[in-house]
Amino acid sequence: MLPPVVCGLVAALFVAIIGNLDGVVQIVQGVWGKVVDGAAWAGFDFWRSSRVIPPLDSFEPPALAFWLPDFIPGDAGSSWHITEFPFFTFLFADLHAHMMVIPFTLLALGLGLCLVTGLRNGRLGWMAAAALALAVTLGALWAVNSWDYPSYLILTLGLAAVAALFTRGSPKRKLALFAIIGGGIVAVSLLSFWPFHQNYETFNNGLDASRWRTPVDRFLAIHGLFLFVIATYLIARTRRDLATLALSVLKRPFGSRSREIPLETRWLRLMLAPVVVAAVVVAVLGYWNVLLLLALLALVAVAGWRALQSPEPSRPYEVVILAMVAMAALIAIGVDFVTVEGDIGRMNTLFKYYLEVWVFLAIAAAYMLWRLGASWLPRLRYGPATAWLFLLALLVGCSLIYTALGTRDRLDDRFAELPPTLDGTAYMAVAQHWEKEELFPLVWDYQAIRWLQDNVEGSPVVLEANMDQYRWGGRIANYTGLPTVLGWPWHQIQQRFGYRQQVHERAAHVRLAYETTDTAIATELLRGYGVAYVVVGELERLNYPAEGLAKFETMAESGMLRKVYENEGTIIFRTEFP
Repeated sequence: MLPPVVCGLVAALFVAIIGNLDGVVQIVQGVWGKVVDGAAWAGFDFWRSSRVIPPLDSFEPPALAFWLPDFIPGDAGSSWHITEFPFFTFLFADLHAHMMVIPFTLLALGLGLCLVTGLRNGRLGWMAAAALALAVTLGALWAVNSWDYPSYLILTLGLAAVAALFTRGSPKRKLALFAIIGGGIVAVSLLSFWPFHQNYETFNNGLDASRWRTPVDRFLAIHGLFLFVIATYLIARTRRDLATLALSVLKRPFGSRSREIPLETRWLRLMLAPVVVAAVVVAVLGYWNVLLLLALLALVAVAGWRALQSPEPSRPYEVVILAMVAMAALIAIGVDFVTVEGDIGRMNTLFKYYLEVWVFLAIAAAYMLWRLGASWLPRLRYGPATAWLFLLALLVGCSLIYTALGTRDRLDDRFAELPPTLDGTAYMAVAQHWEKEELFPLVWDYQAIRWLQDNVEGSPVVLEANMDQYRWGGRIANYTGLPTVLGWPWHQIQQRFGYRQQVHERAAHVRLAYETTDTAIATELLRGYGVAYVVVGELERLNYPAEGLAKFETMAESGMLRKVYENEGTIIFRTEFP
């Protein structure tokens, strides 16, 4: 049997290293264009793979889709879609919440597994420690990336229910145990970050009906490798039950009564009947991707039924993995029906939740591949086993195309040629940047940033140039972690829409602080925002008039400011207000 470490290594590969299948699509399209059309090879596009689902117009709903708003002819209501995966985010060096939260979500999954196995073995101390750590981890999800908290809380409560079910005792005892564990986890997850909840405000907390559907071929292009492994495992695990169900339906269709059908089969039929009805409805409505996911849920339900009755020692692990697959399928179904209120179409809803789907499916596929290699695959005849391994190798290879070519394309897009390094600021020592049709070196900002990193304690506020997103503005805050008066305006407006007017006011105040020649006005603004450091570099000189910047020297001469750092291009002043 393959050692468990193989499962862990494959899980790391699936979660963090491979890409989706757009890499092979790019290769095929490039070769086709060159051979058939004679077009030149355009090169690999590392960005394109994060946009596998194209911009979609809202579809005209049939009458049965009563929950959707009325379709207005001529108002397509287009929605852009982001289909990032972890390796893209790492490669893009996009330090967003959805990337920072991944270690926390993996920890939550591991602790959930510990809860199931520990409670089953009757280790109350282990269970209490695992539940406490899990609750604190869940609480951290809300603070790091609030999108993940609901999904992982639901999954955790499901695992707590499974853990209670596996214990000995009466149903009442199991129900009470679940209530204590589940209620305790929810309470601790909130109380452990109570100061955060008391001071954190969110907007657009409701849900709207989604007017967009994921094309099934694009869903397969994103998750094809994982679904291939998972479907193989589920079919291998449930093939006898599926055959029994099929024969029972052929002999006695749904709705008929017969005591000839075994009780277990009748329960399975009853459990799958709602799935069948839902499948018919979504097929009529044209939700083909949802139909695929309902089929996956049906397989998970049958496999889960079998696992709960199994005496195998691996039963808890399998149930946890099946719960993750079910959660992934339900999330993927959900984003085709609802979107977060105030979203741009369903851009962020699909973006955030498809990352959750990726992690769930990747870990589940790694476990199932390990189990297939240990038990199912050796029993196959040479021909089928070879064919299956060939398809698996083909999908893995196609998924790794992005890892190789995407990395090379991203490296070609750097500011400057550098040797391999983990220092994300190293490029600034040699790079030059265009801003407002002016070319200037970044080395002076680089040296100033290093000085701030080495000499500043705490979190004092820094005043620096404010610009639109994807510009050089905010570079001091980005690379030091120190707060600034205003970061990217659009992200602030989007995430704090109720305070958008204050965002505009802050942008105007930053400009006024740099442009005004009146030291009294500048002092009032610096005091008002608690500014401790004022940066005057090449970027500020390009954006603000020289006479406005000159006042900082005047303020330094009068003792209101103190020049604490200076190089050939960047000056840093420290406020000295009483």
